[in-house]
Amino acid sequence: MSDRRFSSWGFGVLCCVVLVGCGREAQSTKGSTPKAPVSGTITLGGKPLEGAEVYFYTAGFTGFAKTDAAGKYRLVQGAAIGANKVFISKLEGGSQNAAPTDDPVMALNDPGQLEAAQDANASRSSAKQLIPPEFSSQATTKLEFDVPEKGAKDVDFNL
Repeated sequence: MSDRRFSSWGFGVLCCVVLVGCGREAQSTKGSTPKAPVSGTITLGGKPLEGAEVYFYTAGFTGFAKTDAAGKYRLVQGAAIGANKVFISKLEGGSQNAAPTDDPVMALNDPGQLEAAQDANASRSSAKQLIPPEFSSQATTKLEFDVPEKGAKDVDFNL
């Protein structure tokens, strides 16, 4: 009888291991957004725009970058493959480190950060937006880019 108990116990453990392994695989792929690398240059009036924040966003993912002195950017985690809305922000004066309350990175990736960002938004409101409104806000942007599966270099925007 002890052989039967051992066999039943062993079979039960094996089933649990298989089920747990399958569950983990399903969880790790659930909700993941396929991404690809994106880079380019941002110019304003034909001149490189240093220190601008660049956002590529979809309903499921937001890619972020900051431009260097030459106006070049590379999205840190890439962008979602397919149609993306794009907006670019560059502030002068005030606190430029405070996150905007409509920031999709905050809203999608860590909702708890949005509340803290709203507190910091008062100092941000005194800053002047250097980018025209049709490019600088998630709500009003006219910029779009269709990210291919292999990604894209030289995704340039002249504002």
